[in-house]
Amino acid sequence: MGRAKPVNLPSIHFPTQTKAKDYFKNMLNRYVDSQQIKQDDHIFLYELLLMHPDAIDKIGNGVKRFFRAKSPDHPTSCFHLEREDGSKTDFSYIECISSAKPSLEQYFYRACRQSITELLTVEKNSLFDQGNVRCCKTNESVTKENSEYRHTRPKFLEIVRDFKAEINIPISKDMFFEDSDLQYSTRFADKRIELQFIEFHKKVANLDIFKKYER
Repeated sequence: MGRAKPVNLPSIHFPTQTKAKDYFKNMLNRYVDSQQIKQDDHIFLYELLLMHPDAIDKIGNGVKRFFRAKSPDHPTSCFHLEREDGSKTDFSYIECISSAKPSLEQYFYRACRQSITELLTVEKNSLFDQGNVRCCKTNESVTKENSEYRHTRPKFLEIVRDFKAEINIPISKDMFFEDSDLQYSTRFADKRIELQFIEFHKKVANLDIFKKYER
């Protein structure tokens, strides 16, 4: 019997491909045709899209929104996206999950995220060291354990997109090395790019405290 293959996205991890397929099938079924995908699902769906073998072509000049719809070539509904330029396309979550290896777009996204992970942990701890902390949405008191420190506007995926446009260099596999134990922990091999992203993130990012599972 073959070994189960995990699916590791930057924000959510699945022990098997079957679990991942079930998760995104249930997500799709929560919506009706023409309905826009909500923000909490948008993040997971974007990270999944980065695994698509044709991710660069699918994303184009950036994803404005995801929505559910039927395609002319398929009798059933599936996920669609609208790009920043207004053009639209569909994509298969099963094809993303079954992809043999992450795309270069996914490597870049993960490396950017890894660059700031420790810094954001320090920032979050500092907020709680100052005293009572409340969820920015519900105003409930929260603890480190039942809260998340999340990007608001711009979204993290937008920050990564704008950074990539600013440095304007071709993305290649040589830009990254992967942690041998955690395959989803991708880092920039060039420390200068990592530091550039950290500085860029400091200039544009806005984050706030949310109670876990409160979107």
